[in-house]
Amino acid sequence: SNNDYSAFRIHQVVQCFDLGNTAKEDVKLTKKNFCLLGFCSDEGVKRNKGRIGSAEGPKAIRKALATMPVHFNEDVSLFDAGNIFCKDQNLVLAQQALSDAIEKILSLGLFPLVMGGGHEIALGSFNGSFNFLLKKNPKPSIGILNFDAHFDLRPVIDKPNSGTPFNQILTEFGGQVKYFVIGIQPTGNTKELYNIASRYDVKYIESTACQIQKSKMVKEKLNMLIEEVDSLYISIDLDGFSSAY
Repeated sequence: SNNDYSAFRIHQVVQCFDLGNTAKEDVKLTKKNFCLLGFCSDEGVKRNKGRIGSAEGPKAIRKALATMPVHFNEDVSLFDAGNIFCKDQNLVLAQQALSDAIEKILSLGLFPLVMGGGHEIALGSFNGSFNFLLKKNPKPSIGILNFDAHFDLRPVIDKPNSGTPFNQILTEFGGQVKYFVIGIQPTGNTKELYNIASRYDVKYIESTACQIQKSKMVKEKLNMLIEEVDSLYISIDLDGFSSAY
């Protein structure tokens, strides 16, 4: 039936809107409100000499989501604010646009779910969240939980790239940020990166410890992070997971 919510798929319930022309009173909030946003950039990956293609990520994720059945109730609303693109290789501008969009999404009362893109996505996502929290608290404390095979703590030498975002964040906001990475692979990180992690007191769990029988230890470390901070920013890098999953 056309009106039977229990028969709906995601494409039938998602509400698309123009972030630039939307005020708080335009958004009808329910109990739980999520907003998709695409960050179509792999400029940072290209600078990092990585394998490009992730700029197509938001399109691929939406395509996969569209036909998935809805298993949530009508007290959950799903919005979509479209995409941010990296034009003319101007990554700083794209990250600033992402930051502004995140801040606006949060101020509308929506929870942002940002789809990348390379891991340069983290800088704009974090900055927008931080700027929003600053309005409520002059010294917000934020935990960053990153599921990733890499620290992404490289120093910015020439231009920022997909491997530098968390170094940029910790350099600027060190005292207010606790950074925790799950899935670190020793073969993917130089000794220098381990040293930088140590210098910034970065907590991490290597991929070899991410096993069912060690899940209690992982949860305990996670809970320690959650209890220490006011807000949590979660970032997920697909290379933290086996490609089979």
